Amino acid sequence: MNPIINQNWTPEERARYGIRSIDDFTNEELDLLQAKLVGWMLQSAPHPKNQRHRTSFVMKRRTDVPA
Repeated sequence: MNPIINQNWTPEERARYGIRSIDDFTNEELDLLQAKLVGWMLQSAPHPKNQRHRTSFVMKRRTDVPA
């Protein structure tokens, strides 16, 4: 939620829009969410299929023209 906009939701409005605060979760649901978060953080990025070394583009200085 945007902290700049002061919005006071009633429990009925939150239920209608599917908004849940931390108080609405049970301990089991919070443990499951924490386990999912840890799993996501431990995932590594997939390795590229092409292992060719890629150099970054660097402009070469022209030696035939005096600086």
